[in-house]
Amino acid sequence: MPAPILILAAEAEEVARHLGPRLAGERLIAVTGADGLDAALAEGPEIAFTIRHETIPLDAARRALAHPGLRWLQVGGSGYEWLGDWDPSRLTVTNAVGVLAPFLAETTIGAMLALSFGMPRYRDDQKARRWSPGTFRPLAGQNLLVVGAGAIGREVARRASALGLDVRGVNRSGHAAGGIAAMHPLAELDRVLPWADIVSCHLRLTPQTAGVFDARRFSLMKPGALFLNSARAGCVVEPALSKALASGHLGGAWCDVFAEEPLPADSPLWDLPGLMITPHCADQIDGWALRFAEFFAGNVERYRGGKPLENVVAR
Repeated sequence: MPAPILILAAEAEEVARHLGPRLAGERLIAVTGADGLDAALAEGPEIAFTIRHETIPLDAARRALAHPGLRWLQVGGSGYEWLGDWDPSRLTVTNAVGVLAPFLAETTIGAMLALSFGMPRYRDDQKARRWSPGTFRPLAGQNLLVVGAGAIGREVARRASALGLDVRGVNRSGHAAGGIAAMHPLAELDRVLPWADIVSCHLRLTPQTAGVFDARRFSLMKPGALFLNSARAGCVVEPALSKALASGHLGGAWCDVFAEEPLPADSPLWDLPGLMITPHCADQIDGWALRFAEFFAGNVERYRGGKPLENVVAR
């Protein structure tokens, strides 16, 4: 029998039950937190699958990553920067980028619709039992700038184009990204920001993208523009976003990710006018963890069959 597979996730037991029939002949060790990890690693897993969750301490995943017998780590989701460093000559890391991209794109479009229509204001009116109809600007004909044209950004662009928005994209190189006709390199972000009525951030967090949306960048956006972030909190300077909203320069914003999560009850962001908050759940469709598990299972079959893995993270 091959070496066991470690599943380190809050949903590890559910994932193991789901994968059991699919990966017949594999021994799966389900660990739902730091407790039990040392015993699991002592059994010598060669493969590990982990999904980041607040109940899984970062050092637990990093301990698994550093285990000398591990040869491949699959990350649920697209992010992997939280893992820290690893030796690519010893270990391969893959992620699940794109698996939930269509669903996060749906949520992003929903946020655009809600903000453009003024749904947050009507929600407040409902609570106050206040009848105050108003007008709204339709999405069709607005300019959308997709900053980060990976799998999610491309899905957002495709849906937005179908709704009649004029879409441009930004990525590191400025090279074409499927379905987005006009692309710009990240170095041209300042030049293209004033064009946009809506800016949607889908960047991966790197030293180059950390804090990219700061006070200066928000000041470059059109008065009344909308800002959306479902990517990485570190790409946005939260006090600068707060100031741009409180001053009325931005017409509204939606954030699904925050510098501190869960967002503290005393955070001023809760009461910030024009800000819609969701608790880092923009892609969490029913059974989302099992979608990652299915992708992982396909990669296990490739690994055992000596075939190249999908979504290998370059290091």
